Amino acid sequence: MNTNAPTRPVPYVPAKVLTVVKTAATRKTPTGTPARMVNLSVNETPLGPPREVIAAVERAAADVNRYADTACTDLRAAIAAVEGLDPARLICGNGSEELLDIVGRVYVRAGDDILFPDYSFLQFQIVADRLGAKAVTTPVHSDFTVDLDALAARVSTRTRLIFLASPNNPTGAVIPDAEIARFLSAIPPHITVVIDCAYCEFAPSISFARLVALADERPNVLLTRTMSKAYGLAACRIGWAYGAAEIIAAMNTMRGIGNVNGFAQAAAIAALGATSHLARVLDQAQQMRSYLEKSLSELGLRTVPCETNFCFAEVPPDSPASAAEITDFLAENGYLVRRNEDYGLPNWLRISVGLKPDMERVVALIAQRLEA
Repeated sequence: MNTNAPTRPVPYVPAKVLTVVKTAATRKTPTGTPARMVNLSVNETPLGPPREVIAAVERAAADVNRYADTACTDLRAAIAAVEGLDPARLICGNGSEELLDIVGRVYVRAGDDILFPDYSFLQFQIVADRLGAKAVTTPVHSDFTVDLDALAARVSTRTRLIFLASPNNPTGAVIPDAEIARFLSAIPPHITVVIDCAYCEFAPSISFARLVALADERPNVLLTRTMSKAYGLAACRIGWAYGAAEIIAAMNTMRGIGNVNGFAQAAAIAALGATSHLARVLDQAQQMRSYLEKSLSELGLRTVPCETNFCFAEVPPDSPASAAEITDFLAENGYLVRRNEDYGLPNWLRISVGLKPDMERVVALIAQRLEA
């Protein structure tokens, strides 16, 4: 017997990235847990789903004993109609996170490199760890905007996949479409480039049509989208991707059969048609993000420009209260916000937009904690 053998299973994935599952921990007050908890940590829309979605899910319940269309034919047709795309070049997934995982499994093996900027969406690191690939990151500018020249300079013979997010989570940084086009011209055609556009509905400076044109020009580009945020379908887990026919065909061989359930397909089709509700969501997000950015700046926090449904703010090191203390105080008073230690940004808070009374209350609580 090998006396040096491990005494328990040893994970290949390091514990530092095992943050995809988080406990919505609350802090108890002297009288117990707040009766009302408002979750401002996961970027959900506070306006709820449109009534068309609720009706569609109710109708779908009558067929709950039947398997849904594994090809998402009607959903891909609905997406194609809204976005002006070829449905044959679309793939749907259980959230865009599943699609990021699939494209990784298609093109990357252990020992390969996956390249992305610092402070990128945490899922990029998780994909690399799942595959045994090396995550290669590059510094960003002081305002968190991406240094694409630094990223291009790190491309090597081992690079197989590049992840970009615009806007990015958690920093909110947007990469101009023209800069993406310039970057792509410097990338070898055998390297797959994924542009994650999960928050692009909130970003007026992004032209998704221009990104589609880039994907049409370059068969190594894949665009990913989600319906969890602007469309209010977080519980449904609906994502989709657009790219060259070869990429989509390869991804279809790697996805789970029936990876998008029937309720989710029905909800997504209905949400795509509820354009007035989407407009209200986007308008509300813009107004409340602007309010948060202005109010937090007046309290001495540093905010960076975001085109998302959240605000990203730094609590200065010399502040009367730390980001951790502010987060705990908000939780004690019924509000959960996102701390960012797992991104290496312990002084930064990501606060999802909410209803105006809640935004005003959050600002007042932060001011109270800073004064204390």
